Parts: sequence; structure tokens; C-alpha cells
Amino acid sequence: MNQRILDLRLLPAAVSAWLGALFLPALPLEWEPIVSFLALAAAAGLLMAVYRRHLAGVGLILALAVAAFGGVGLSVSQVVREVSADPLARAWQGDVSKVRVLARVEAPPRKYAPGSEQQITQLQLLEARLPHTPQVKTRLKVVAFGQHLKAYPRGTVLETSLKLGKPHRAAGINSNINDFTSANMIFQIPTQIMATPKIRTGPRGLAALKQKFAARLEEKLIAVKSPAAATLLPAMILGIRADASPDTEALKTAGIVHITCVSGMHISVLLSLVALLTAGLERRWRLVACGSLLIGYCLLLGPAPSLLRAAVMGMVSILALARGREPRSFSALQVAAIGLLIFNPAFGQDAGFLLSVSATAAIVLVAKPLEERLQEKLKCLERKGSGRVPRIVSEKYRALGGKFLVAFLTVSAVSLVAQLACLPGQLLIRPGINTLTVLANVAIAPVVTLLIWGGAFLTFLPLPGTLLAKILGAGCSWVMLVARGVAGNRFAVLPWAQGIPGILALGAVAAGVMFILRCYFPKMEIGGNVKAWSQSR
Repeated sequence: MNQRILDLRLLPAAVSAWLGALFLPALPLEWEPIVSFLALAAAAGLLMAVYRRHLAGVGLILALAVAAFGGVGLSVSQVVREVSADPLARAWQGDVSKVRVLARVEAPPRKYAPGSEQQITQLQLLEARLPHTPQVKTRLKVVAFGQHLKAYPRGTVLETSLKLGKPHRAAGINSNINDFTSANMIFQIPTQIMATPKIRTGPRGLAALKQKFAARLEEKLIAVKSPAAATLLPAMILGIRADASPDTEALKTAGIVHITCVSGMHISVLLSLVALLTAGLERRWRLVACGSLLIGYCLLLGPAPSLLRAAVMGMVSILALARGREPRSFSALQVAAIGLLIFNPAFGQDAGFLLSVSATAAIVLVAKPLEERLQEKLKCLERKGSGRVPRIVSEKYRALGGKFLVAFLTVSAVSLVAQLACLPGQLLIRPGINTLTVLANVAIAPVVTLLIWGGAFLTFLPLPGTLLAKILGAGCSWVMLVARGVAGNRFAVLPWAQGIPGILALGAVAAGVMFILRCYFPKMEIGGNVKAWSQSR
């Protein structure tokens, strides 16, 4: 099959789901069920019209888009109902500013900013004791800030006191939760840790297993005394990100911090390792092994947006292969975006999810066809120049040199395309444009696969691994050397405005560049082949 054929039938539904996750939580609470019902009713009407052949195939595409919008609305309404029924949420609408709680750690504490003592962690509240009231059960999830917190592993149950900040209310609104202007005011609960947490119970189940793997990896890395490996490997393999520090800031400035966020790249490398280890098995058992890795890895690491996106895409591709069909990466991306936004509408406002989807879409749509075109061009040049260029080296080394050149150009193209696609999302987070990202990614590309493969062996296998740990430590040191070298360059970041003004300015620059290209290169056809220059050289 032709891999360049794109199935865009689900694209309107993916865009509709994202718009719903972005704007529906900002609507008044009483509008949420009404908008959801109207959207689903309209989708049912469109499906009926398609069934009775009153509409063409475009009616089905429109019905899926409207249904995705309604599904996101239903998910938002369900979360609002759960929060509205929570005893702590009802009390929090009053004048409660401090409450004693039992909470389970969802994300370990880490520094909020370099050079600051403020730490941030995600907590799932279990029980709460309000002043002068009995203890109540609760299921609220909060993002808590504190100082001098220990490295509590995910799954640890803590006892502490929290100060729940009050949401912004309009004048004259009473304490009824249904009178708040939007769902965003309920979802965004500012919380401050007021007392030193006490550990009630440690991690259990998969959280305890992850802590066991983390302790094993830490023990092996301590033996080789590699600070770079201690920073990178736990994040690359187990999703345990380090505190904000000069090293993490250097990774961000160099544009290679994505290697510390478990996402599609890490999943692809691990799947290639599984495929290599199961090369002698039947196809169905190899697919079962890859599917088991995806499911087990997600359960072990937790529901990170980028990891879930990559896992859903992988499962869709595995199911397609199991049915004897060729997997389509862009179709899998659309399915993942729709499903995850309906499952958790908060992903629509999550910067990590937005960057992950943008980078993946750009790589699938642009980088892969560009890689194929580069290979074709190199073969064409080799055929044309075989009679004129003297063969200084043997055919074997010429082939290796061609493969190296293709790999170099592919990594450069993927890095450039992903960076351009992520620029709007990055400007929402921080000002400035990284200018040396492609150079940094090309420099670390040879060791990334080695770090992920070796880190997996070092973490999940009960081996001594001293020699392997030293090799991985050298690889991590190279990554950090590249990051510090690029970050130390004064041209590493181009000053640029942050937020909407910066995005608008970026759009204006992109439009100007496209206009200049169309004016001075009229023979260039977007989506087609570039016409060759004159033969009379």
C-alpha cells in the first residue's frame, strides 16, 4: 500500500474534540448538559440522514465531529457532577481555608523553579477533616505547593494540612457550587501544604513495583557516580523527572528536554527492542508481546498525557496489523486524540499533550515523506554520478556513507519539523525560540537509543550491570555536555514574546516567508515535486 495516502475522515472529529475540551469548561455550568445533549442529538440526526441517503459521505464525517464535541461535553458534565457531590468540595465553597487530609501522591514532589525552595506535587485526596466536623471521604485531585518536601514516591499516602484557596467569584454569588461561572473554576483549586506531611502507608501494587525498579536503578547508578545518569535515566525509563536545576534548564534551552518525557520516541525504541528479542516467534506472539509492553508500561508509569497518546497510537497500529491491515500513523493519531480528549477533557488544556500531538502530526505528515524523498534523491544522484565520479572508496563503504547521510538528514529533518510544529505551544509556556535545537538533537541522536535500551536492561533485569552503568553514564555525560554547550551559546535562544502576541508575530513571519517563497520561487509547488533547474549548467 501507498504510505502517503492519508485518511483525513477523522480529522474534523479530532479538531472538534480539542475545541470542545478547550472551550466547554469555560461555559457556565448549567450550559454544559444542554450543549452536550444538543450536540449528540444533532449527531444522531446526521447519522439518520446518512442512513436514509439524504446526505453523502460528508454527512458521516460531520456527524462524527459533532458527536466528538458532545462526548467531550458529557465528560466535562460528569466531572462537574462528581465534584459537586464531593463533601469536601461543598464545604470548600464556604469559608474553609485549612483542612486536615489523607492524600495519595500522584506525582512525586519536585522543585517548581530553579533556585527556589517551592515544590509542586499532585495529590489525590482520600479523607478530610474539616474544623469542628467529622471526617469525610473525598476524591478531589489537587496540585499542591510546599517547601522542604521529601521525595515521596507515587502511591505514598500522606497525612498533612492543606489550605484550599478560594476560587474567583463574581459579586453576589452564594456558596452553591452550581452558581460558579465555569467548570474551570472548579477544576483549578490552588492548594498550599501547611504542615510537614507524615507518611501513613507506602506505595502499593504497581506503584510499589515502580519504586522497587527506581531503587534498583538508583543503586546501580550510585555505584558509578554519574550525576548525569542520575538525572536522565530515571526520567527516560520510569518517568521520574528531576528537580528544576541548571541541568534541566540547559536541556530546555538546548531543546532536548523531550528525551526526559516518556513519549512516542521512548515507546518506539522499546517496541523495537521487543521486536528484536521476539524475532524468532510467530507474528501473533510478537504482536502480543508488543501490546503487553504498551499496557504494562502505561500501568507502571501512570497516566501521563504524552505516554497515553503514544500507547493508544501503538495499540491502534497493533490491532491493524493483527487484522492484516497496514497501520496508518496519522489515523492512529486522530483516534488517540479523540479518545483521550473524551476520556479526560483536561488534556485539551495540557501543554504536554498539545506539544506531543503537534510534534507527532508534523513528523507523520512531513518528516516521513521527506525521508523517502531524500532516499530517492540520493539513489538518483548515485546513479547519475556513477560514471563521472571516480570511485575512491569501495562500493561497501560508499553504501555505508549513503546510509549515514540519510540518517543524518532524517534526524535533522525530524528535529526541524517537530520544532516548527511545537513553536506555538512552546511560546505559551516560555518566551524565546530555540535556535540550535536541530544541532543538539543531531549530536545526541547516536546515544539516545543506547540509553533507552541499556536503561531498560539496567532497570528491569536483576543484573549487576556495573559495566553497562558506566557505558550509560558516559552516554548521559555526552548528552549533558551537548546541553550545556548549546545553552552556553549566546545565540541559543532568539528573544521572542510569550503567549498570544508571540504566536501572532510568529504567524506573521511565517506568512511573510511563504509569500517571499511564492514570489521568488514560482516554480515550487506545495505538495508536488520541485522542478529541476536548467540542464545548461
